[in-house]
Amino acid sequence: MGEFTGRIRIDRPAAEVFAFLSDPTAMPRYLQTVNRVEQRGPGRIAMEGEAHGHAYHDEGWIKLEPEARRMRWGSDRMKDYGGEMEVQEADGGAEVSIRLSITPDPAVAKQMEQESGAVDHAMRLAMERTLGAIKAACEGVDAAPDAPRSADDLPDSRPFGSSATLNPDI
Repeated sequence: MGEFTGRIRIDRPAAEVFAFLSDPTAMPRYLQTVNRVEQRGPGRIAMEGEAHGHAYHDEGWIKLEPEARRMRWGSDRMKDYGGEMEVQEADGGAEVSIRLSITPDPAVAKQMEQESGAVDHAMRLAMERTLGAIKAACEGVDAAPDAPRSADDLPDSRPFGSSATLNPDI
């Protein structure tokens, strides 16, 4: 099982960043492979998306720890997959840390090696993309303006949308 970590500084208050990240339906805004997330009851979610050219549907668990600004998750289908995201105060803004544990399916690992040279390198790139997309969504800007992206890939113009705050003007 591979362990991957990353962190990024965000120029928004930590409470607002956690409010955004702790809403599972916001995941498609920062997880490139996720198209849709649906809550299936307390602590349960279902996700649909496409990864490495294959559509997927997965269900799993999610645990929010608002007092620690921490979120943990795992998959029902992939028993060796799980992660944790934590948001901390940092110099007038926030720092988001992610820890991911995963062993890719052998066919996916082979494709990752072909595309990126090594599974670890592919996972580091994916982590960087995810952290950049979180920053872009929270700050309301494109994380990599020179990267080729379609209009559908850009973050919403409002950094948190209506799900993270009751103030629609944010």
